[in-house]
Amino acid sequence: AVTYAFLKNEINIDDETKVLDFLQNSFNYEIKEENGLKFYFVNNEDVTEIIRSNYITDQVSVVSAKPYVRQNLVPMQRKFANDKDMVCEGRDMGTVVFPSAEIKIYLTAKISVRAQRRFKEFIEKHPQDIATLDKNQILQDIQRRDEKDSTRKASPLKKAKDAHHIDTSNLSIDGVVKKIIKKIKHEQKIKFAYRLVRVVSRFVLKTFYKYRVYGKENIIKGAAIVTSNHVSFFDPSVLTVAIEEEIHFLAKESLFKVPIFKNLFRALNAHPISGKESNIQTIKEVKNILKTGKKIVIFPEGTRTDGKITKLLPGVGFLISLSKCITIPVYIHGTYKAWPRGKKFPKLFGQISCIFGKPIRFEEFEKIDRNKRIPFILARIENELKNLEKWAEDGFKGEQP
Repeated sequence: AVTYAFLKNEINIDDETKVLDFLQNSFNYEIKEENGLKFYFVNNEDVTEIIRSNYITDQVSVVSAKPYVRQNLVPMQRKFANDKDMVCEGRDMGTVVFPSAEIKIYLTAKISVRAQRRFKEFIEKHPQDIATLDKNQILQDIQRRDEKDSTRKASPLKKAKDAHHIDTSNLSIDGVVKKIIKKIKHEQKIKFAYRLVRVVSRFVLKTFYKYRVYGKENIIKGAAIVTSNHVSFFDPSVLTVAIEEEIHFLAKESLFKVPIFKNLFRALNAHPISGKESNIQTIKEVKNILKTGKKIVIFPEGTRTDGKITKLLPGVGFLISLSKCITIPVYIHGTYKAWPRGKKFPKLFGQISCIFGKPIRFEEFEKIDRNKRIPFILARIENELKNLEKWAEDGFKGEQP
C-alpha cells in the first residue's frame, strides 16, 4: 500500500525528508470489512486489487529496504492489532512487527511452485492479460525479491526463532490450514498447562502463605532478564503468579530428573541448562527468548541458598552485557522458611512475599569498557537484591527501595 502511494504521488524513495513528510502528514491507511471480506484503502481509495499487481509487487522490495520507511510503518502496523486478535501476514511480521505474537507460522514452498501459484492467481483475476504473462519471468521476479528481502539490513526476511516452519509445496490450501490449526492446538495445550499451574500456585500461595507482591509497577513491558534470589522449590511458582505475562526460566538440567518437578518445570516454560554445555548454548537460549519480547528468569546465585544473598555467578553478568537487556531485580521472602533446602515437603502455613526492585537499564553500563563491565553489573544487581532483602527483613516498613 505504501509502495502504491509513493508511485502515485511521485515520491522519491531516496529522499528521506520527503518520504517521512508524506508518511507522517499525507498517508492514511485503512482496513475495512464487508461480508466477511477485507478491503484496503489508501487515502480513501480502494487499493485491494492494485497492490497485488506485478507493477506494485515488483517495487515493494526497493521501498521496504529503506530503514526510515520501516521504522515509521511498524507502529502503524502494530496499531491495527491493538486490543484484538488478528492474523497478520508479511515478511517480517514475526521477527520485527509482532515479536511477541502468540504463535508464528513461517510458510515456504519450492520456488517453482510459488511461481505457478502466482501465475494461476493472476490468470484468475486478469484472464485478458494471459498473453503478456511469462512463467519464467514470474519465477525470476520472485527469486530477485527473495534475494533483496533476505539480504537487506533493515528487517530482513528470515524465520523467527520460535516460528513453526511449514513447507506448503505439496499441500492444498485446506492442507495448510489443517497444519496451522494443529500447531495452534499444540500451543494451546502448553499454555493451558502454564495457566493451570499458575492458578493452582496462586490458590496455594494465597490460601496457606498470605502471599503478597510489592513493586509490581517495576515490571516493565517487553523483554527483560528477571534476576531473583533462590532459596526454595517454591520460587518459580512465586514468580509465575507475580508476573501476569507468560515468562520463561533457565534451570539446571538436574532438576528435570526429579520426577515430582519434571512436568511442573516444563509447564512453567523452564529450559534445562547443563553445566557440561558450553556457554554458547546458554547464550543462544537466552537471546532467542528475549528476541520474542518475553521475559526470562535467571537465578544468578546458581543454586538454592540458606536464605541470604550469596555471590552472583559471572555468567549472569555476561548474559546481560551481551543481550544489553533491561534487568529486573526480585527478592523472594519467606519461601526458605516454608520449604528450605533439604526438606522433602513444605510447611503448610507461613508468609511469602515477592518484591520487584526498580529496573536496571543497560545504559548504566554502556560506557564502561566491555572487558570490565561484568563486575559492575553483578555488583549493581547484588546491591539491589540486598536492599530489597533488608527492607523485607525490617518488616516492609517505609518506602520500598
